[in-house]
Amino acid sequence: MFVDLVAAARRRGTPHRVAVALTAGAPCSPQLFMDIQKHLNVESVKSIYGMTETTASVFQSLPGESMEQVTDTVGYLQDHVEVKHYSSASVTSQVVDDTGRLVPFGSPGELLVRGYNTMTCYWDEPAKTREALGEDGWLRTGDYFTISSDGYGRVVGRKKDIIVRGGENVAPKEIEDLLNEHPDILESQVIGVADARLGEELCAVVRLRDGASVTLDDVTKHVTGRLAKHKAPRILRTVAEFPKTASGKILKYKLREMVEQGVL
Repeated sequence: MFVDLVAAARRRGTPHRVAVALTAGAPCSPQLFMDIQKHLNVESVKSIYGMTETTASVFQSLPGESMEQVTDTVGYLQDHVEVKHYSSASVTSQVVDDTGRLVPFGSPGELLVRGYNTMTCYWDEPAKTREALGEDGWLRTGDYFTISSDGYGRVVGRKKDIIVRGGENVAPKEIEDLLNEHPDILESQVIGVADARLGEELCAVVRLRDGASVTLDDVTKHVTGRLAKHKAPRILRTVAEFPKTASGKILKYKLREMVEQGVL
């Protein structure tokens, strides 16, 4: 929604000043935060992270944050929410690796949440509930996170969206954030598509500004020297719109199917 609002503001001119823009529902790139502030004439851009299963938010931006904290994180653990190693409170939050062990501050792992705000169950779906919610009350979010020692959370990506290319785990968000800085790209999605040699290959699917054109060579030049070589997309596709859920979330698996089936 913010991508389209910014695009409309570029065409029609900056709107009257807006006090606060609040992002949630999907990770935003640092470039989008800056575009929101500039083109929508926003005084303050803030973030919230949460899920339906956590009865709304877990992390939230605070007043007086630095620009880096605003653009690179989803905010600070809320009141009555703490990371595992903090003093006890009514909600605790931790990050674990694939074996369920705690990982250090700053290292990526799946975010788990426990407390008064987590769901009781998925209605009439006991098997699905057991997959997400442990007997000890920890809820698996399915999101890869890092948590810093100062209490700020950073989304690395959805666990199911991690791409394994030639044995290397690649998180799409880092690549997408960089692609979104390209002047002709409105927004991007990076997916893994089947590859006989590497298992998965990196494919960038992008929406372009009106009248713009971008080649794979343009993308390669844009990311060279700013990303590890194995993270550079090897396939490029363009779309007018991304496939989305009814609530507006982009369906990456649909993009993957479209590319692999030759539809895109």
